[in-house]
Amino acid sequence: MNYIALGLGNDTRKTQPMNLSEFLGRHGLESNPFAAEEAAQDPVLTQSGDVCRHPDFGKIFGEPTHPSPAVVFGERGAGKTALRLQMEAAYRAYNKEQSDNRVLVLGHDNFDAMIGRIARHERLKNQSAALESITLSDHIDIVLHGIVPQLVDQLLGGTDRAPLQVSNFRKLLRKAPSLVRREMLLLQMAYDHTPIAAKRTRQLKSALGLGGSSGSRAAATWSMVLALFALVFAGMSLVQEPKRPLLAVAVLLAAGSFVMGWSWLRCQTRVGIIARGMHKGIRCVNRTAASFRESLHHIEVNIGSASMPTDRGDDSRFAMMDRLLAVLRVVDYGSIAILVDRVDEPTVVAGDVDHMRCLVAPLLSSRFLQHRGMAVKLLLPAELGDRFNREDGAFFRAARLDKQNAVERLQWSGSMLAKVCDARIRAASARPTSAVAVETLFDENVGRAKVEEALGGCGNPREACRMMYAMLQEHMAHSDAGVKTISSATFDLVRQRSQVRSNSKR
Repeated sequence: MNYIALGLGNDTRKTQPMNLSEFLGRHGLESNPFAAEEAAQDPVLTQSGDVCRHPDFGKIFGEPTHPSPAVVFGERGAGKTALRLQMEAAYRAYNKEQSDNRVLVLGHDNFDAMIGRIARHERLKNQSAALESITLSDHIDIVLHGIVPQLVDQLLGGTDRAPLQVSNFRKLLRKAPSLVRREMLLLQMAYDHTPIAAKRTRQLKSALGLGGSSGSRAAATWSMVLALFALVFAGMSLVQEPKRPLLAVAVLLAAGSFVMGWSWLRCQTRVGIIARGMHKGIRCVNRTAASFRESLHHIEVNIGSASMPTDRGDDSRFAMMDRLLAVLRVVDYGSIAILVDRVDEPTVVAGDVDHMRCLVAPLLSSRFLQHRGMAVKLLLPAELGDRFNREDGAFFRAARLDKQNAVERLQWSGSMLAKVCDARIRAASARPTSAVAVETLFDENVGRAKVEEALGGCGNPREACRMMYAMLQEHMAHSDAGVKTISSATFDLVRQRSQVRSNSKR
């Protein structure tokens, strides 16, 4: 029987549900521009360019030639992580165009590792206690521990990791003044990997052409040699004449051996004190005192005692940051950008405002944020800003937020979010130059104004993408294959659901 002739075949095709790929293809799209919710896993974001940037991006990013801090507060989904990724891309573009005064970008968002290491170092069973004990020195230590081993890898070779865009880092640093080379060695001794840090100290010292040591081994060698000769001459005095001169020489040699032994003991004691201080003060590296001690024997004791972070104070950490800046200037890097993000995500924090405050408050030090050669960008949840507003005067005097390019709230209007949607559609389009605008996905009676109004009710890019994604899914579920645009009824239905969802979160 010919079902098509009876008209049954055509009826079946009319009721066939819409296919998303087909719908997107009719609008020139190769993929769904609204599928991703997390900026770090959003391929469309990386292709959308500058259009998806928040209007305050310029204030937050600043001028790379003049490093400046920024403190940004935004609700979940407001684009803080996207802002970080965009700043990283902007710094890469800037470094690519510059032959000097480049910027080393350091991410600071692995807080679970930092808290875990502090808990193990202090032998705390409860990580909440470790969180409450965090200081600015811990933050600086974990940042330096993140970059220094990579610099050492680049200097020693044998790895593909190259944080600096220079092909001859080792050659340039070897030509630098001995003071700068020693600064690099001191950074390695404090913040390099475990358990091979002590071995790499010796390798790096040789690679940089540095000399010197604690003198412990030389003192021990001379003490044993002199003691041996003292025994020889003492033995000779028993069987040969004249006895007195031989005995006098033996006594002198024994005295020399004692002096060298005392020097060895004094050196070992001083190095041991510095090593134990470093082990106690640097809580985020998880190196033993023995490892620090072995590294310290490769420099003069007086340098180690005056230079290394042997406590949890801030002064020694700022000195270590200045050492890093001095090394970077040799290879035409003029500043460091530290991007702080995801402070609400550590396991022990779990979005709790008071826990977030314990983690972030040490960073809100004007001395740290305004440190010369550093651009610290703090991307913080909005509820943390509300918590800080209840702090006392001492907190604000220390933080001086009025000098830190603070953005109290990342706000998005409907017009801005519509432009973001346009940019995402363009990035997912087969022909970006002829990509459609977001309102063309809907019936003509919807229009740009209603789309902007609906997006404005979302308040942030994540919620806007969720609503657009929901509209596509609703259209797929209740429309026939031949319908090219989303109806106004579907638009109003999903918009209402989105508003109810947004109100329930507040």
